[in-house]
Amino acid sequence: MGQFLQFAINGLMSGAIYALIAVGIVSVFKATKVVNFAHGYVIMVGAYFYYTFAVLIPGAEWAPNWLAAWQPGWLVEMREGLPMFSPMGAVLDWVQNLPRIALGLAGAVLANAALGLVIERTLMRPLMGQSVFAMIMITVGLISILAGAVQLVWTADADFVPHIAPNTPVRFDVGETTIFLFGADIVNMVVALLIFAAIVAMVRFTKSGVAIRATAEDQSTAYSMGISVPKVFSRAWMLAAATGAVAGAILATRNGISPSLGLFGFSVLAIVLMGGLDSYVGVLIAALAVGVLEAMTQWQLGGDWAEIVPYVAVLIVILIRPHGLFGQKEVERI
Repeated sequence: MGQFLQFAINGLMSGAIYALIAVGIVSVFKATKVVNFAHGYVIMVGAYFYYTFAVLIPGAEWAPNWLAAWQPGWLVEMREGLPMFSPMGAVLDWVQNLPRIALGLAGAVLANAALGLVIERTLMRPLMGQSVFAMIMITVGLISILAGAVQLVWTADADFVPHIAPNTPVRFDVGETTIFLFGADIVNMVVALLIFAAIVAMVRFTKSGVAIRATAEDQSTAYSMGISVPKVFSRAWMLAAATGAVAGAILATRNGISPSLGLFGFSVLAIVLMGGLDSYVGVLIAALAVGVLEAMTQWQLGGDWAEIVPYVAVLIVILIRPHGLFGQKEVERI
């Protein structure tokens, strides 16, 4: 029972990150009917922006010393006498890095949102009114552009970035088994779910969300109702890129930063298809389910199978329900 709970919690934490990545794909699709195949690489660029603002800029010669390592007197006093690898030491290490973490997150969100706006204005908007297939192929080509740009600007060398939360170990007993988690993973899961919930609430209850839903239903009718469809498209791309920056920062703290982060987008795209391209609730359920299934497969069959079995389940669901678990079924009349 204890091991089952350990892997189930690990799966839920991974699933929450999948959901945060997926929300960007769903947001763009709901507004534009375009499946963004390059979303994983937008996330990768967001991770590199976080690396730039949290590591490179604080480490520059012209940057103030407190940005690289904030060490007020009270923090130095608290660190004295602490044993190595103590939980309090991990918290104090995070506090020491707090200025550059805050700069990294703020800079990554703003820079990636600007990137989303540039993509929409320069690549998507000229094709407005053209076939959706042409717009989708633009996102496929964007994969190579972003991957090449990252290697030119930042090189392909792997590196590490500071955790966005204290990475203190958390232990508790369930029966005779000890459950072991990391504080940073718990906070990452909470942050991912809160952002997901905020976006769903925005789409459902705000004027901007109503505009997105109206545009998704019928662009011509939305125009006639006074909705600026180009602005809706821009906001959707900026929202997807901004949330992608947070997802990229979280992935970078978990797996290190490298161009391979872009591949996460393809895995999450399968999850989005499983939940339904136009359903936030379906995508959340699918992401959590795949996360748990992946963890359980790793527990019972090993890591090699963990990369295969969950996506076999995705394919089975798509074969039974091509529009996904909660996706809206579209009927075309001839």
